[in-house]
Amino acid sequence: MAATEEKLQNVLVKKAYKSEDFLTSPAARHIRVMCELHEPMQRLQKNNVENVVLFVGSHLMMHPDDRSKQIADIELKLKGGGPRDESEALNARLRFAKKMVPMDRFYSVALELGGKIATWNKERVAAGKTQYNVLTGGGPGVMEAANRGAHQAGEVTLGFGSTRPEWGQMNQYVTEDGAFEFHYFFMRKFWMAYKCMGLIVLPGGYGTLDELFEILSLMSAKRINHRLPVILVGKEHWQKVVNWEYLVETQMLSQQHYDMVTFMDTADEAFNFLKDQIEVADRLGENEGHIDGVKRRRTLNRKHTGSDPPAAGQ
Repeated sequence: MAATEEKLQNVLVKKAYKSEDFLTSPAARHIRVMCELHEPMQRLQKNNVENVVLFVGSHLMMHPDDRSKQIADIELKLKGGGPRDESEALNARLRFAKKMVPMDRFYSVALELGGKIATWNKERVAAGKTQYNVLTGGGPGVMEAANRGAHQAGEVTLGFGSTRPEWGQMNQYVTEDGAFEFHYFFMRKFWMAYKCMGLIVLPGGYGTLDELFEILSLMSAKRINHRLPVILVGKEHWQKVVNWEYLVETQMLSQQHYDMVTFMDTADEAFNFLKDQIEVADRLGENEGHIDGVKRRRTLNRKHTGSDPPAAGQ
């Protein structure tokens, strides 16, 4: 080496799959999408998650006891006085909290129903039958309630979250290995539907309505062919939200499509209907999960026996 030649340092290199700049770039979007397909698949298989009962509903509801405490705390702050703008903000929060009181009963229904499903699932597993885990969007409100009920029963409970700043962190009742955070909404929707063998819909906003009609659209288009009970909790609420009879009257919905949903008011009603439907699926082999990547049997078109429960909506 010539005395005047500069001594060069070795060039530092990084493998492509360890390059954060690349993996977060638009060029690697397809890789990130595939990660949200395969990582959940691997983790669900590892935890023997075969089938799920999906709960959807508003994040705004609270346990009635927590609501009472919230109202009492706001009223106490108002009594203490303060600047006008702070008082107006507190009064607005108080009005909202009081309006939510009648809706908070659905938190209690979801809590009870999540517990019933989880307890029943433990009995199924002990008997060597396919299992059903409670799944939610992982947020507060109705989602927290269903996860909480399943958690209190000692079962693995799942949360398929998304980036929602208004929700904060995933609720504390989701099992650690069952907590998923999706960046891509369509991948979240895919996984919510993929193992879904029962849909419990409580009152909610756009997200709840979207998830309800997404599943109903897949069912009506025969993209979901297995038995999937869709239970709308809160008869009076759902009859006001959607004028189902008018849709049938105007031929926008067929009676068959309307019968895809059933309306219930209590956790006992919803649980008994769901359990009956799943037991029929047991007999027909419709609940063979995707644990090994095997498609469910397409048996719904078989002629059912007279012992089958009535169709949803009847």
